[in-house]
Amino acid sequence: MAVYHNSSAIANEIKAKRNILRDRYGGMMTLKDLMEELGYGSRISARRAVEAMGLPATQVGRMKKYDTDVVARRLVELRGMC
Repeated sequence: MAVYHNSSAIANEIKAKRNILRDRYGGMMTLKDLMEELGYGSRISARRAVEAMGLPATQVGRMKKYDTDVVARRLVELRGMC
Protein backbone atom coordinates (compact mmCIF):
# COMPACT_ATOMS: atom_id res chain seq x y z
CA MET A 1 0.00 0.00 0.00
CA ALA A 2 1.41 3.36 -1.02
CA VAL A 3 1.42 6.13 1.56
CA TYR A 4 1.83 9.65 0.29
CA HIS A 5 3.19 12.45 2.44
CA ASN A 6 2.60 15.31 0.06
CA SER A 7 1.14 16.22 -3.27
CA SER A 8 4.52 16.24 -5.03
CA ALA A 9 4.94 12.55 -4.18
CA ILE A 10 1.56 11.85 -5.77
CA ALA A 11 2.48 13.94 -8.80
CA ASN A 12 5.75 12.01 -9.18
CA GLU A 13 3.94 8.67 -8.98
CA ILE A 14 1.39 9.79 -11.59
CA LYS A 15 4.16 11.01 -13.89
CA ALA A 16 6.05 7.71 -13.57
CA LYS A 17 2.93 5.64 -14.26
CA ARG A 18 1.93 7.91 -17.17
CA ASN A 19 5.38 7.47 -18.74
CA ILE A 20 5.20 3.69 -18.40
CA LEU A 21 1.71 3.50 -19.90
CA ARG A 22 2.52 5.92 -22.74
CA ASP A 23 5.62 3.88 -23.64
CA ARG A 24 3.51 0.70 -23.79
CA TYR A 25 0.24 1.94 -25.29
CA GLY A 26 0.63 5.47 -26.62
CA GLY A 27 -1.82 8.27 -25.80
CA MET A 28 -5.01 6.22 -25.91
CA MET A 29 -5.72 2.74 -24.57
CA THR A 30 -8.19 0.20 -25.89
CA LEU A 31 -10.17 -2.15 -23.69
CA LYS A 32 -7.72 -4.87 -24.74
CA ASP A 33 -4.84 -2.71 -23.46
CA LEU A 34 -6.67 -2.19 -20.18
CA MET A 35 -7.30 -5.92 -19.91
CA GLU A 36 -3.57 -6.51 -20.19
CA GLU A 37 -2.63 -3.72 -17.77
CA LEU A 38 -5.22 -4.67 -15.15
CA GLY A 39 -4.72 -8.41 -15.52
CA TYR A 40 -8.19 -9.36 -16.76
CA GLY A 41 -8.82 -12.22 -19.17
CA SER A 42 -12.44 -11.29 -19.75
CA ARG A 43 -13.67 -8.23 -21.64
CA ILE A 44 -16.78 -8.15 -19.46
CA SER A 45 -14.77 -8.10 -16.23
CA ALA A 46 -12.42 -5.45 -17.63
CA ARG A 47 -15.36 -3.29 -18.73
CA ARG A 48 -16.88 -3.55 -15.24
CA ALA A 49 -13.56 -2.58 -13.66
CA VAL A 50 -13.22 0.42 -16.00
CA GLU A 51 -16.73 1.57 -15.07
CA ALA A 52 -16.03 1.08 -11.35
CA MET A 53 -12.84 3.14 -11.69
CA GLY A 54 -14.82 5.92 -13.34
CA LEU A 55 -12.69 6.03 -16.47
CA PRO A 56 -14.40 8.01 -19.23
CA ALA A 57 -14.34 6.53 -22.72
CA THR A 58 -13.83 8.49 -25.92
CA GLN A 59 -15.49 7.23 -29.07
CA VAL A 60 -12.84 6.95 -31.80
CA GLY A 61 -14.48 5.61 -34.93
CA ARG A 62 -16.16 2.38 -33.93
CA MET A 63 -14.03 1.87 -30.82
CA LYS A 64 -14.07 3.28 -27.33
CA LYS A 65 -10.64 4.34 -26.11
CA TYR A 66 -9.34 5.61 -22.80
CA ASP A 67 -6.93 8.50 -22.29
CA THR A 68 -3.64 7.07 -21.02
CA ASP A 69 -3.00 10.07 -18.75
CA VAL A 70 -6.42 9.68 -17.09
CA VAL A 71 -5.83 5.94 -16.62
CA ALA A 72 -2.43 6.60 -15.03
CA ARG A 73 -3.84 9.22 -12.65
CA ARG A 74 -6.73 6.97 -11.62
CA LEU A 75 -4.49 3.94 -11.01
CA VAL A 76 -2.25 5.98 -8.72
CA GLU A 77 -5.26 7.48 -6.91
CA LEU A 78 -6.66 4.01 -6.26
CA ARG A 79 -3.45 2.60 -4.79
CA GLY A 80 -3.84 1.92 -1.11
CA MET A 81 -7.61 2.34 -1.08
CA CYS A 82 -8.34 -1.35 -0.45
